[in-house]
Amino acid sequence: MTTVNYTAAPQEVAEAIDASRPIVDFLPPPDVLIANSTRQKITINIDAIALTRFKQYAQNHGVKYQVLMNQVLSSYAKERLAL
Repeated sequence: MTTVNYTAAPQEVAEAIDASRPIVDFLPPPDVLIANSTRQKITINIDAIALTRFKQYAQNHGVKYQVLMNQVLSSYAKERLAL
């Protein structure tokens, strides 16, 4: 893991970065994430930066961003949200 020192950040941003902790990536690679399942169309508001990251990541790995988002949400729900 690469460490980056932010020297020009405002104090509250620097403190938030210092207080943060890494999150272990529990997801498999994108080619393993893509699977067929029953889907339901919804309308949802997504943070613009998060959407841009999903689109870029999907483009870089040759998958559709909506499928990638679905698989990330499904994997998260399976791992973290008990029914």
